[in-house]
Amino acid sequence: MTVALEETEPARSQNSTGSPDPAASTKTGPDAVRALAQSGGEPVWLAERRLAAWDSYEAAPLPDRVTHLWRYSEPERFLLDRAKSLELLGSSGESGTDDGLGDNGQPVADEASGNGLAGEITVDNGNVTRLALASEHWDAGVVLSDLRTAATTHEELVQRHLGSIIDGDADGAGKFEALNAALFERGVFLYIPRNVTVEAPIRLRWSVDRDLSAAFPRLLIVLEEGAQATLIDEYGNSGAGSAASTAPRCLANCVVEGSLGANSRLTYVNIQRWGNRTRSHARQRFEVGRDAAVATINLGLGGRYNKSDISNVQAGPNAQAEMIGVVYGSGGQHFDYRTEHIHRASHSRSDMDFKVVLENEAHSVYTGLIRIDLEAAHCEAYQENRNLMLDPTCRAESIPELEILNEEVRCTHGATVGPIDEDQVYYLRTRGLSLREAERLIVEGFFGPALDRIDDESLRTELWDMIDAKIEGRL
Repeated sequence: MTVALEETEPARSQNSTGSPDPAASTKTGPDAVRALAQSGGEPVWLAERRLAAWDSYEAAPLPDRVTHLWRYSEPERFLLDRAKSLELLGSSGESGTDDGLGDNGQPVADEASGNGLAGEITVDNGNVTRLALASEHWDAGVVLSDLRTAATTHEELVQRHLGSIIDGDADGAGKFEALNAALFERGVFLYIPRNVTVEAPIRLRWSVDRDLSAAFPRLLIVLEEGAQATLIDEYGNSGAGSAASTAPRCLANCVVEGSLGANSRLTYVNIQRWGNRTRSHARQRFEVGRDAAVATINLGLGGRYNKSDISNVQAGPNAQAEMIGVVYGSGGQHFDYRTEHIHRASHSRSDMDFKVVLENEAHSVYTGLIRIDLEAAHCEAYQENRNLMLDPTCRAESIPELEILNEEVRCTHGATVGPIDEDQVYYLRTRGLSLREAERLIVEGFFGPALDRIDDESLRTELWDMIDAKIEGRL
């Protein structure tokens, strides 16, 4: 099937059986996958994995719209079409590359320009344009690298962990995850050795500004026992906040996977600010070991049509997982979020707070699963999803799910969907506020309890600034 990156529905090609043909009218195929591997000088094992992933992508059927996870989203919108792989563009000499590497091929050892970061990577249109890591962390054995380079320089680590959490198999992680495994560009690899703490945040920026382009960001995070880090992962393009007629038409397929060793700590922040003609499919999954803890914060503001799958797996005893979600949809935006907290070990705990605000004709879907396996006793799990609609023309769906296979647990969940309180609006307007000012205060009060859970004041302020920009129409 071909899917044009336009706002109108395209004509759809058919195969001999009358079914949509996912490979039609696209130049991407095994030859393009081989060219991608050769352009980066990748090791044989990675090239073979790419080809196997492409075979899985082609063999896998599109998700069935009858299944509840795809009832409200059209999988055809995330297929390749006229878009061209950014990495193939970058390797063809159409854009320059300033990867921020020194003469020895290692990251530039600096203080990330004195901006309070421990390290940073910027990937523009598939090219690494900045890569920096503070010298103290480089000396401690921290690895911050583009993923394709790390596949050679840290081959054993990458080969062991890449695809271990999200395997890209058609019968496992799914069709679109397999597509990312075949076509991911530079990617990013973060490795924190045993008992190393990185106090300041590490920041990743992925940017796309080419019309009719496809981006395949991939991030692999490995924390050894006792390691600690904070990672801010931001997606965006030059069309964010611009008029629909000028924003680049993009397809984004993003994968994040992380392995947390015993007693490690990770704070992962994902900021989604794609432009208003980007269609985004995102997969995020962390496996949390014994006595380890992960806190994930997902801010969804951009994109035209978005589907995200976010999972934390408590794989070891006393593993802890916290998930915060804040989504603001406007115009005709579509957000479809699936969250999972999977408890595989006893005495594990999870806590999830997911808030959604919609206006105009925006649409959101939230499906949240808590699963506690048969052998996972004495677990605690909490799940809350609340949706606030500012206009009668927007729509929200909330589907909480519990799958409890062990009786010695404590689980609670709650979900609400409702319009803005007219009494609150009236009260604020009697104090001299305009309608928009009143709505803004109510929205801030609605998001407040979720964002107040973020300990880092500077990060919390930054996220609030982005939300304010969205409310004011600047994003």
